[in-house]
Formats: sequence, structure tokens, C-alpha cells
Amino acid sequence: MKHICSILSAVTVLFAASCSKPQKEVVRHAFTLQTTRVALEEGRTCQVSYDYVKITGTRYEKCEYDFAGNPAGLQFFSSDEGVATVSAQGVVTGVAPGLSLITAKAGGTDVKGTLTVAVEKAGNIDYDFTKDLSTPLSQANIFMPLGLDNKTLQGMDIDKAGNVYMTWEENTFVHLRCYPKGSRNGCPADMILPVSGHGDGFCVEQDKDECYFWMPGSLGEPASNGGYAGAVANVAGVRLICRFKYDAGKTLYPEDAVERYYVNDNGCRIVDVDTEHDVMACWCYESGQEYIRIYKFSDIKKGSKVTKYVTREHNKGQAVEAYDLNTVREIAKFSWNRKEICGVDGTSTKAIQGFCVYKDKVYVSAGVKNDPATTITVVDFTGKILQKLVPFGLTADKQKLVQMNLSSDGTFEPEGMHIRKGVLYHGFAGDYPTTGSKKHCCILAL
Repeated sequence: MKHICSILSAVTVLFAASCSKPQKEVVRHAFTLQTTRVALEEGRTCQVSYDYVKITGTRYEKCEYDFAGNPAGLQFFSSDEGVATVSAQGVVTGVAPGLSLITAKAGGTDVKGTLTVAVEKAGNIDYDFTKDLSTPLSQANIFMPLGLDNKTLQGMDIDKAGNVYMTWEENTFVHLRCYPKGSRNGCPADMILPVSGHGDGFCVEQDKDECYFWMPGSLGEPASNGGYAGAVANVAGVRLICRFKYDAGKTLYPEDAVERYYVNDNGCRIVDVDTEHDVMACWCYESGQEYIRIYKFSDIKKGSKVTKYVTREHNKGQAVEAYDLNTVREIAKFSWNRKEICGVDGTSTKAIQGFCVYKDKVYVSAGVKNDPATTITVVDFTGKILQKLVPFGLTADKQKLVQMNLSSDGTFEPEGMHIRKGVLYHGFAGDYPTTGSKKHCCILAL
């Protein structure tokens, strides 16, 4: 997992290397190591921040450093590898509690500036998300470059081990696929959820050794559009919030879930769980209004249970028990105006593409593939808008998206967002059949 370290100071070092071109043109490399102190849990990683400028004669080119070719002979060092290690690409991994100093050299010259890494035991750090949403894209932001070929990503999340989960809709059924940490090849068998909406409303429960995930599910028949509109239940059947255990190859309905939760018959379109700060948020509908309900996660099983019945042909008449969230005290509940939160495209409200709760705020991303940038709006638990339609900097430079092979033509559609351990992860669909290339997805991290 990558975590971009915040800057406290920065020192630029210039060093020269002989050029192999016949004209003996000198190439210089300006490498700025951004120094800071960062807290890191055992087993987790962060990327050393840097700025790099290649200088050829009088030409200055600010670009990503070529770690594979390593033209400046850049090397990173850890003062105590028993505490933290650092790779040739500047990725720091916490090994055991303690302090380690990360330094660098380039072409035999010390790169001034250091990174002090304080490694803590898992669970000892209270993370927050404080990143600047307008930060421009760099190579360090690419958490997963390619995945889910020729499918339309609808949602994504990661578990505590770094495994990635992606959803998409196929023939109105939601498919869920696991990508093991660091792999571009997903598990061969998908988990299938026939009545779980569009696939955009799921999240992973972060603190479990095995994967549990949350997703809406209807007791009625699948809708012809998979519940994409989301304004009501998929059909005239009760829509529940479901907690499933991930099981590749299985087809599961809400009545097969480990637990179920009831808000009302229209239910919940999207749910997100932040176990780090013990909160759960649901985007719900009541009497034509859109609401956000927020609960203390550890309280949601304290409510009484209600019994509902399956109305679809599959398992018709089966009694299904669910915890009634109406009997659980909420932390907060507020209505919102989607035009303010998501913006408008012509006269229509733009689609919510990502929804998550983290600590004491709700984050919503919106946009379509041809927008200048994805936007993110941040709301506190009173419903007050703290940041409104902020252009997400990682998506704003279309030329860089093409250069980094994340999109063939600059189109980039947001699909799924979560914040985990202080890092914002956002899924995107890039490349479309109209360009003659395969559709694929990627995950960026800020």
C-alpha cells in the first residue's frame, strides 16, 4: 500500500553524468528528496516523495524518474533494516517498532534531506486523511495500473492485506473479483450477487483476516437495469444492507449473507464502513428525500430484529431476519442536495461515482469519462459542505494519463472510492472501445 509522505522540507541536489550521444552533450539530473517524519504500521508501506528534473544543455524537463533505467545512479538506504527497509524505487516498508533514517545517494553524491520513519505496531496509529485533493498525478500515485480488462468497473476496495476487490455488472448480476496483492491477474472464479444493485455500493470490512464485505441486496426480483437508478429498491422487494463473507465462485443472495440490516423497504443505495474510527454511513431514501445516516459501527447489532420475506421466485416466501437500524441510535442523519454535492451536466445531476466515510467526514466523487477532472465534495456529520466539487488533481492532466498508459485518449471515468489508513483509493475506467483499445481499470492512491 502506498502512502505519499507529507513535506516538511526539501533539498535539491544536482549531479552530472556523461552522455553517450556523439555530440557529448552533458545531461544533469536534479533530484529533490522531500524530507519528513512519517509514522508507519508494521507491514505497511509509503513512497518517498521527490521531484525530478532532467537537464539537457539548456533544456529542463520535469518528469517521473526512470527507476528501471536509473540514469542518475540513485540509491536509497535505511539506517536500520530491522525497523524499516527501502526498495530501489524508494518504497519504505515498516518491519518492526522503532526508528529508522532513510537517506539517498545519486551518482556517488549524497542527496541531502532524510526521511525519519517511526514504525508502530498495527492498530496503534489513529490515521486521518489530510491530503490536498488538487495534488497532481505522479507515478507514486498508481496503486494498481491495470486490471479488469474489457469490463466496466463499478466499485473497488482493498482489504488489510492489500488484496484488491472489484465489482462490475453483467446481465444485471453483480460480479465481484479479487486481485491478490501486487497481481494484475484476478482470481479465476468470480463471486456473483444477482440482486445487489449495480455494484457501486459495496465496501470491504478492513480489520478482518478474512474478507467480509458490505453491499445492498433486494428480496425482490432482479431489475432489468440491475438497480442502476437506485432511487427505489431494485423492484417492489425489500432492499437490505448485507454483510457477506467473500467466497470465490459462489452465487449469493441477501438471505445467504452472514448478517442483514434494515432501514426501510427502499433501503440503502450505498454503504461504507470505516472500522478504524468505528463508523458506518448509508446513503438512503425516505419519502422522496435523500439522506445520509451515520452509525457507530460497534452499535449496529444492538438493535432489535425484524423479519421480512423473499418475494422473488428464487427462495420465494423464505423468512429473512435483519437488524432494524431504526432501533439503533444514529451518530448523525442529514439530507443533502445532490446537485450541490455532485454538480450538474446540462440539467441532470451528475452520478455519484464514489462514496465513503472516514473519521468524521463523508466524501463523494462525481463525474463522467469526458469531464476535465473528477470532482470530490467533502461533508461533515452535520451536513455542512467543507469542500465543494474540488477537481481531483490526479485526473486533471489528460496528457499525463495518456503518457502513463492509464488512458489511451484522456477519458477517465471515476468508479469507487474509499479511504483506508489515511490513504484515498479511487478506481477509474480508462480506454473505451471507441478508441479501438480495450477497456480497463486502474486504482490511484493519494
